[in-house]
Amino acid sequence: GIGGTFQYGYNISIINAPASYIQTFMNTTWLERTGVPLESNVILLLWSFTVSAYPLGGLTGAVVAGPMAIMLGRKMSLLVNNVFVIVAATLSGFSRMAQSFEMIMLSRFFTGVNAGVSMNIQPMYLAESAPKKLRGAVALTSASFTALGLVLGQVVGLRELLGGEESWPFLLASNVVPALIQLTALPWFPESPRYLLIDRGDKESCI
Repeated sequence: GIGGTFQYGYNISIINAPASYIQTFMNTTWLERTGVPLESNVILLLWSFTVSAYPLGGLTGAVVAGPMAIMLGRKMSLLVNNVFVIVAATLSGFSRMAQSFEMIMLSRFFTGVNAGVSMNIQPMYLAESAPKKLRGAVALTSASFTALGLVLGQVVGLRELLGGEESWPFLLASNVVPALIQLTALPWFPESPRYLLIDRGDKESCI
């Protein structure tokens, strides 16, 4: 969950705190490029594109989640899904250094792809892997991790932590931490028995 639906909730939260700083960064960057400041309505439009890139990426991730789950398997899909977050964290983390607000927009898109994939495949993986007696409780942890992500995103986004004017790139890049935790832990988990039996036809591995 920490590298799955947690990411969805976390990445919804962390974009709120640095909103004014990112808009200022957009204006400053454009001023340095062209010598002309952006009008307030243009800044608002660029910010809207930045925020909208996340659900657009989510839609893309939701579309590719099904084929990924069949071709790669549930566990491998979740592992590969972390690549999107690592790319996103790299883009947002270096955006100020590169003087490119476009990198933030692209970062949010990749973050959305990660969320779209994990929101579909993580519940599938948990439901198919959990013992019958625990299946309902385990499946519900998807919602719990989403809520946990929302809360921690708000906490980490405090100005005293990573929500300040100087530290907002680190805030946007902090989603790489859950991805690294999942990349470290998930390889030790089993593959979904249902996937092994129905999609792979591997009865022995399923048992």
